[in-house]
Amino acid sequence: FSMYIRPKQSTASIIFIGHVDHGKSTVCGNILVLTGQVDQRTIEKYKAEAIKNKREGWYLAYIMDLNEDEREKGKTVEIGKAYFSLEKKKFTILDGPGHAGFLPNLLLGACQADFACLIISAKEGEYEAGFEKSGSTKEHALLAKSLGVNKLVIAVNKMDEESVNWSEKRFNSIRNSLFDYLKKIGYKEDDVHLVPISGLFGDGI
Repeated sequence: FSMYIRPKQSTASIIFIGHVDHGKSTVCGNILVLTGQVDQRTIEKYKAEAIKNKREGWYLAYIMDLNEDEREKGKTVEIGKAYFSLEKKKFTILDGPGHAGFLPNLLLGACQADFACLIISAKEGEYEAGFEKSGSTKEHALLAKSLGVNKLVIAVNKMDEESVNWSEKRFNSIRNSLFDYLKKIGYKEDDVHLVPISGLFGDGI
């Protein structure tokens, strides 16, 4: 009967962190679509709702942002939670808010996470806004490290955006500046993995 028994799955939780509007909820939503957790009918419903709210490109974020206020304003407030499974592992996704005003909610999610995925927008100006001055990129990476999340995936999002157009030069520039900072706060190079992605179209996810 062993062929009928599913092997025991290990579990892991991963929190998605990063500056506001860099695409955390969209990436999370697309992961759920690509792993078959969301049916086509539901996707079409979210597309119609996003068009109604004049946020056509946000429909994947609606999979995670269930609160009506979050959808209308286009920002995550609560920690979104969802699940997907691979053959040997079951994952819990935690979608953290990017706005500084909701930092306590982010901390609550980060305390539960085994891994963190730092979402970075490669779009011209957006990476800089998140990484410099009052941006949340550095703060979120530091919080994850402080809370004992030692394994970090960096998803360099919006690589498909026209100001980037999958530029290797742009990707490498972001990688170099991020690695300089991450080393300073205690991350080891072997514990950080960078991937170029398009959260909207699913490339690299």
